[in-house]
Amino acid sequence: MDSADIQMAGRLCLAGLLGGLVGLEREISSQPAGLRTHMIVALGSCLIMLVSIHMSDLNGTKADPGRIAAQVVAGVGFLGAGAIMRSGLSVRGLTTAACLWTVAAIGLAVGCGFWRAAVVTTGLTLTATVVFQKVERRFTKGKSIRKFVVQAKDSPTLVARLEEIMHRAGIGVREVDLQRNLVDKKLQVSITASCAQDADMDHLSREFSALPDVERVEID
Repeated sequence: MDSADIQMAGRLCLAGLLGGLVGLEREISSQPAGLRTHMIVALGSCLIMLVSIHMSDLNGTKADPGRIAAQVVAGVGFLGAGAIMRSGLSVRGLTTAACLWTVAAIGLAVGCGFWRAAVVTTGLTLTATVVFQKVERRFTKGKSIRKFVVQAKDSPTLVARLEEIMHRAGIGVREVDLQRNLVDKKLQVSITASCAQDADMDHLSREFSALPDVERVEID
């Protein structure tokens, strides 16, 4: 094994390690794409970058080494889309999809020898997913997550009116899920929201029930 082969193996190992670090954090957070997925994406993108460089040097040709690698940026979007789950109007997995996209870029950077930037990017990515998650939780300390289920006649303005009431009460809406019954023309709105511990749920329930289209209100 000559020095070029050792360098190639080192770049692949480093790409797999950096991708695995990001994937490990996603694994701990019980996300759909975890350690193995991120590691494989980083390895694959690194190999594509190495192949691109090798092809540009093959037989003295002057091929663009970024031509094949550029397809990774677009192609990894399909993989990221698989990590995103949508339920009604709520969306989950965006952070994991962004991590997959970033891990692909890390692999490309390691593949072309730009390993310092790859290491820094890995550190910043872990900072964003771990440290700033704790910062978010600190800002939401003293609040509880409550779920509001409203059953009503189908109305195009119902969700906006419900959110307006919650906004006046100082309640932050996180997710909204709609289920429509087209036969009976009924609508069920499930709202996940962040509320203060002393929020008056009885008063909020009465305000919801006072809306003309609302038939039933449940608060968990």
